[in-house]
Amino acid sequence: MKRIIILTGESGSGKSSAMRHLEDLGFYCIDNVPPSLIPNLIRLVEDNPEIDKAVLVTDIRNPEFRRSASEISHTLKSRPGAEVWFFTANRETLIKRFSETRRPHPFERYEPNKNIELLIEEEKEILEPLKKTADRVVDTTSMTTHDLKRYLKELLTGGKPRLKVTFLSFGFKNGIPAHADNVFDVRFLPNPHFVPHLRAKTGADAEVLSYMLKFKETEETIAFISNFVRFSLPMYEREGKAYVTYAVGCTGGQHRSVAVVELVAVKVAREFPHFEVFAEHREQNERRRITPGRERSGGLSRESP
Repeated sequence: MKRIIILTGESGSGKSSAMRHLEDLGFYCIDNVPPSLIPNLIRLVEDNPEIDKAVLVTDIRNPEFRRSASEISHTLKSRPGAEVWFFTANRETLIKRFSETRRPHPFERYEPNKNIELLIEEEKEILEPLKKTADRVVDTTSMTTHDLKRYLKELLTGGKPRLKVTFLSFGFKNGIPAHADNVFDVRFLPNPHFVPHLRAKTGADAEVLSYMLKFKETEETIAFISNFVRFSLPMYEREGKAYVTYAVGCTGGQHRSVAVVELVAVKVAREFPHFEVFAEHREQNERRRITPGRERSGGLSRESP
């Protein structure tokens, strides 16, 4: 049976890069297809013995989308013999990408006086019905073009891509990480900073971990975050996420958040061995791959990502 993918989504979310990668994987690709032509193109692909897999890219560049996105979503949902992939990214990432490429947003032709933030929000709102009906939602917020290529190759040739899960410690005084999918505040926990012999250490040190685990509230916090991760990870995987980041913050990002990340990351790596789990400490500029069974008393086993 032929595989036909209708690739759509938000401007700047990586559809053009995805199309190039899919072409490298042997797909016959057609860009900027008017939605009204999709049924005819599907029939042409199905009738062509030389094409066994194809990608049809259709998005907001076509005026039909702006006028009738809801109707288009129903049309694509009822399409025969094809699957819909919707590409998305968070607002901050899309703004950065437009800034770096210096390309105009497709809506500028209609509303030249609006800034890029408002145009992105407007497009997201218009495309929301289409996103809800898609067969697969691909969030490229944390992906480079190389990550996207690897993700698509794994998805199409090796089954389900391996989800990469990052537990990130940070200090609120330096700002919340923009790319975090979830943020936990642990500033209510006892602070090793006020223990003289622990102040110069970090939450990855055995002495700090031992100190933190003396308190019931630390254990309860670990259990709460672990339960949330256990609940949410399977749903992130089902949504097609390639990367998920759980950020844990304290005041300076040296002790409490680091200790919580270290402890939760090991628990999750043991429970979800089919995912790639990382512990990252922003204020120490350090990132580690977690290998279950290789933990050590002073923190986690180190391995290059």
